[in-house]
Amino acid sequence: GICFLDLSGNILLEFDGLHVERIGFPNLFPEKRRGRGPFSDKASLILRAALSDTKKVWGVRELAQSIGLDPGFVSRMAQELEKRNYVSRIDSKLKLREPKNLMEDWVREYDYKSNQEVRYFCLAKSPEEILKNLVAAQIPDDVTYALGLHAGANLIDPYSIYKEVHIYAKNKELINRLMEKMKLREAGEGANLIFLLPYYHYSVFYGKQRIRNVWVVSDLQLYLDLYKYPIRGLEQAEHLYEKRLRQIIEG
Repeated sequence: GICFLDLSGNILLEFDGLHVERIGFPNLFPEKRRGRGPFSDKASLILRAALSDTKKVWGVRELAQSIGLDPGFVSRMAQELEKRNYVSRIDSKLKLREPKNLMEDWVREYDYKSNQEVRYFCLAKSPEEILKNLVAAQIPDDVTYALGLHAGANLIDPYSIYKEVHIYAKNKELINRLMEKMKLREAGEGANLIFLLPYYHYSVFYGKQRIRNVWVVSDLQLYLDLYKYPIRGLEQAEHLYEKRLRQIIEG
């Protein structure tokens, strides 16, 4: 009963005694759905779990339960991973193949710029002082956040000098809390505290770690974010790989 006109020639117009109806023409512009890639948000949970122990052999249901996903979805993604030679089957279970090649493909596919930035200026002399203020703000346990990029990496294994603190926030609740407690003001140029509303909404906090009373994203997420970060990001990413990830990824 709703009047419409589409680009394939179908039409229904009906008002004031006028009735025009031509329907049944096929859709000339069908949506072309791409297969969901293994590096998309939910799908990446499978890779994150598998990369946490590259020698482990996973059953589909076991893997689905460990990451909170539907077994049917995990099974479909497992088929996609097999097609790409990222996993092999051993007695119907899954095992990673060539984890290092998988990581190389992932960093080529991913860019930290996919995250939405909310930029602020915090009155502090250094990133370290910003972190002290963050700890002093006493963020409640039910507020999900984690430090990323250089700030997170330097808490784990200091290597490069940095000027901006990046914080992943699940939603704007954290930002609203800290604006008052840390006396933040919005900034374009000159921002030294940058909140990231994550592209990986479901998976970015997988494997987060508690360091010096603040949460930090996983070593894997730090590596992904830093790899293409323009200011000494690649250096820090390679250092993190050598010190923390190589033994896990390459055995």
